[in-house]
Amino acid sequence: MTGQRIKITKRSIYQRRFTEKVRGLARELSSWMRRLYKVQKSVEPPDRKLIHIGKARIEPEEMESYHPKIRGRELELTVPNDGAHVPYRPLVEGRVSDPDAQVWVVVHPMEVSDYWIQPPVSVREAGNWKVQVYIGRPGRIDVGKSFEIMAVANADIVVREATVLSFWPEAKWHSQVIEVIRA
Repeated sequence: MTGQRIKITKRSIYQRRFTEKVRGLARELSSWMRRLYKVQKSVEPPDRKLIHIGKARIEPEEMESYHPKIRGRELELTVPNDGAHVPYRPLVEGRVSDPDAQVWVVVHPMEVSDYWIQPPVSVREAGNWKVQVYIGRPGRIDVGKSFEIMAVANADIVVREATVLSFWPEAKWHSQVIEVIRA
């Protein structure tokens, strides 16, 4: 095998990156479908009684009785609010139902397909947590740009601070996704 050359081209690099992104999207879709299946499976079938179908207004308080998963999230972001203008290093706060859970915050710059793992989160006994994250790069280069933030608990993969992924990590719990704008 001596004297054999390996040819690496830009095209092969782009193909590899494209393949990795497609795999990431496939994992994301698979995870979404598994969660959807679990939700559908957890809803009890209706009694075999006569059902009247018609338009009805369901108040948010009543929604809990129709769908058990809506009662409360296992993992939730509480600060900042969706659509908020945030500085380079804002505090992100939330709560998790299991205080022993390993929580990580993930930031996704909307202009690229990277997902950045933020510094580790310390969960308090009551399940509350907060962490100071990075939104974009230092200086004014990312001012006015949009970023998505999500928290994950008990990730399926080993994650560390500053890890860059091409997808939201699979995890036992996911918070809602909020969008913020760098101020």
